Amino acid sequence: MAEFSAPFDGSPIATQSQWSRMARRWGLDGVHASDPADAALKVTGNGSGNVTLSAGEAFVNGFYYKNDATKTIAITANGGAAARIDMVVLRASMSAKTVTAVYKTGGTSAPTLSADESGEYEMPLAQCTIAAGSSVVTAVNVADRRWFTDRGAMPSLPGTRRPSITGQLLVEGSTLYVGDGIGWQWLASPGIEDGTYTPQWSSGSANFHWGTAATNIGRYIVRGKRVDLLIHVVATANPPAYSDPIMVSLPPGFPAAVAHRSILNWTYTSANEEGGGIGSAVIYPTSSTTKIARLRYAMSNSVSSTGVPNAFSVYTNKPWNIRAGDILTIDGSYWLA
Repeated sequence: MAEFSAPFDGSPIATQSQWSRMARRWGLDGVHASDPADAALKVTGNGSGNVTLSAGEAFVNGFYYKNDATKTIAITANGGAAARIDMVVLRASMSAKTVTAVYKTGGTSAPTLSADESGEYEMPLAQCTIAAGSSVVTAVNVADRRWFTDRGAMPSLPGTRRPSITGQLLVEGSTLYVGDGIGWQWLASPGIEDGTYTPQWSSGSANFHWGTAATNIGRYIVRGKRVDLLIHVVATANPPAYSDPIMVSLPPGFPAAVAHRSILNWTYTSANEEGGGIGSAVIYPTSSTTKIARLRYAMSNSVSSTGVPNAFSVYTNKPWNIRAGDILTIDGSYWLA
């Protein structure tokens, strides 16, 4: 096995194959265009026996191609009894030492493109459907199939962004944006893909647990300023009857917003013949931004449908006496500070 490196003084890139291998690492094959709506190397039909190829540039198998004026390409007449699907491609040929635009006939399905990096390598530009017995192709029967070369994410300083480019990625600090041709739209911010923690349960100033062998899962994902959170408990013990409502900690390092309350959902199922319930888990920023301060449920003191409902809090022993086998799950999202 031999090692190879280049170019250096006295050790240049000596063959087209060496160049192709090196250049393919710089970027993907494709048409050079700032926007898919750009007409660079776009193929169009006009109801004649030809299609036209617009001016443009591309990389094909690591080689540069340029068409500096509109090019006419003859189609192949379809003498068959069924419609035929053809392709217009850019073909890089090692033997011919060229990249050229060619018309390639198919059949009831599009022709297979050559992908021999050491021989002929083809990149699609358009798909043409030729009706049975026809020698012309109409505009509606030419489908754009251009590949576009990749563009790496572009760094930017706050307040100095360049004009928006459709499809271009822009990194500002650690935030990712994508251009739409008008502005830069937020795409992603640093976050946590899948984090876990052990929720701390409390009542007033007293901490408690649901049993030493209890299931007590905290799982979260952070996306920008939003946290998706799941807390799941299967109790194995009966905690004391505290006089304050149940509270539970949020993931450490991700406090809730201070400007408004955040609401999640909770559901409870008793394994001790006490039924179950559902309600809202509320983060009150005036109480704490690091805890769910209340598990609330709605109930009316009246048996009448017109009775005014009220919201009540869940305690360790009311409205259910939570004990071994009971399940409590909190699931939802909240905004970060």
